[in-house]
Amino acid sequence: MRTRTLISIFIGIALLIGLGGCGSAVKQITAESQSMRTDVFIEVKDQQPLPEGIVDLTVKASIKTPRKGYYLLESRPSREEKEGYLFELNIDGQEIVWKVQGKPEITPRWDENGRIIPEGGQGIRYVLDKKIRLRPGSHHVIFGLPDENYYTEVKVSLKKGEPNTLEFQPVYVMGRKHHRSFYHGIKSYDALLDGTQIK
Repeated sequence: MRTRTLISIFIGIALLIGLGGCGSAVKQITAESQSMRTDVFIEVKDQQPLPEGIVDLTVKASIKTPRKGYYLLESRPSREEKEGYLFELNIDGQEIVWKVQGKPEITPRWDENGRIIPEGGQGIRYVLDKKIRLRPGSHHVIFGLPDENYYTEVKVSLKKGEPNTLEFQPVYVMGRKHHRSFYHGIKSYDALLDGTQIK
């Protein structure tokens, strides 16, 4: 009996240490995402001429969420498109937060082979499509969803004289029937630079 009790205590301690480590990692990334500089990039809102020694970087991301009232007794947060959705980007210490308005979207839930489409169904889609300017070369990027307390880090190398696109593609949580769906919430993002996934 004592042996079982000791084992249970050790397992509990191990779980607490593990969870504490994850929490520390999130807090560290969140702290690093706070803006400390203002000289890394500027947002481009019109067709201004590209200065010498500078590159354009198009930043794309999206997320689809269930409409308000989808979850029973609102056990999980749901949103209306008018509320907007926050996307956060930090490059080399400079931070920017964009609030994106959503649009209702209804798409098929199954493909032609009868498989669940991760973003299929009725919901609200939020699409980020922004352009910034910065110097070419290597950069440290933190992308986050403040509302979800989700952050991820990548390193990118931007080439001079070429268009650059950094895209974050959503990966949704897998349900009990072993399929991913936006109805289950966001799990992570895959980062792609000019169509190639960043490892």
